[in-house]
Amino acid sequence: MKKYFIAIIMLMVFVFGFYAFFHKVVRDDNSTSISQNQKTSKSGDREEVGADTIEYGLNRLDGKYIDNGSTLTPKNNEVNVNVSINHHLNEQREYGLIILEDFKQAPFSLENQKELSKYLFTMNPNSSKDILVKVPVKQDTKEITFLIIKKPSYKLKEMDLNRASILEEVLSMRYPLKHTNKLDNLKEVKPTNVIKDGLNEEMFITDNKDKLQSVVVAKEGKRLSFSTGNDSNKPLRYAVIALKDWKQTKIINDKEVVYTTVPKAERNLFDFTLPDVKKDSNFQLLAFPYPYQVSEDNYESQQTFGSLRTVIEPSEHNK
Repeated sequence: MKKYFIAIIMLMVFVFGFYAFFHKVVRDDNSTSISQNQKTSKSGDREEVGADTIEYGLNRLDGKYIDNGSTLTPKNNEVNVNVSINHHLNEQREYGLIILEDFKQAPFSLENQKELSKYLFTMNPNSSKDILVKVPVKQDTKEITFLIIKKPSYKLKEMDLNRASILEEVLSMRYPLKHTNKLDNLKEVKPTNVIKDGLNEEMFITDNKDKLQSVVVAKEGKRLSFSTGNDSNKPLRYAVIALKDWKQTKIINDKEVVYTTVPKAERNLFDFTLPDVKKDSNFQLLAFPYPYQVSEDNYESQQTFGSLRTVIEPSEHNK
C-alpha cells in the first residue's frame, strides 16, 4: 500500500513538473509574439486590429521618417512630403486623406495633379502606398495636420459598436511649423454647460444633455450637443472642427474652429445644429488637444479625438 501511494505521488510530481515546463515554454513563446506585435514601428504610428495592423507616417522626399510632433520646415512656402501607409489587413479598404493648416482644411496637390481638398483612394489587401503631397502654407502658419480617414464612403446607420469604434478613430499626424508658447489671443467659445459626472469622453455627439447618448442617424437641422471631456488633473484646451462628407463645415456662430478649455476632470457641453445636406452624408467632429503646442515629447498633443460618426439625412423638401 505504501509503495502504491509513493508511486501516485511520484506520478503527480512528474505530471506537475511537465505541465509547469510546458506552460513556461508556451507562455514564453506567446510573450515574445505579443512583444513583437506591440513594438513601435520605425515607419510611423500604427492602428492594431487584432493581429493586423495599419502603419502610417510621414517621410521626407529622401525617404527619411519624420517623427510625429517634430518641426516641419517649408521651402518656398510649401511642404513636400510622402504620406506612407502600410495596409497589413486581409481586406480591400478605402481611405481618405485630409490636410489642415491651423485646423482649417487646406488645399494640396498630388504629383502632377491639380489641387484637392480631399483625396480618396483604395488599398488592396496587404499593400503599401506612398503619396507625394505638396501643401502650400502661409508664412504665419503654426501647425499642419495630416488626417487619414478609414472607409470615408461607408455610412453606418445602425448601432454597431464594433464598426462604429473603427470608423470613429481618425489616424492623425500633427506637426508644428512654428513653436508658440503663449496663446492668449485665442478666442474661446463659452460652453452651454460645464458638467462633472465622470463621463469625460474626449469628443462625443449626444442628443441628451444629461448623459452621453449616441446619435447614429439624424435629420439635417436637428439641434444636438457635443461634449469635450478632460480626464486629466489640469485644464486642457482643444480645437474642435466639423467635417461633413470630409469637407470642413461651420459649427457654432459661423465658426469653422471652436476653441475651448475644459477644467480638470470635467466636460464642456455645447449646443449646435446639424448642417443641411442634399443626400445622406457622414458627419464627424474632431477635437485636437494642445492646439499650436504639439511637440515630440508630449504624446497627447499629437493626437486627434473623433466623435462617433453620425449620418445626416436630408429633410423631405431637400430630397
